[in-house]
Amino acid sequence: MREFTLNGTDHASHREQGSMIRRYIAWRNRNTDNPRLRRIVKRANAA
Repeated sequence: MREFTLNGTDHASHREQGSMIRRYIAWRNRNTDNPRLRRIVKRANAA
């Protein structure tokens, strides 16, 4: 999640940041077969 929603960003408020996190989670749940996402999740689970 950090790579997609927090790295390189400067959210104006916690509300905006929370919105981006929720949008990412919704996207992730719709794209479970995305190859890039699968690599990142696999790397995170191995750590």
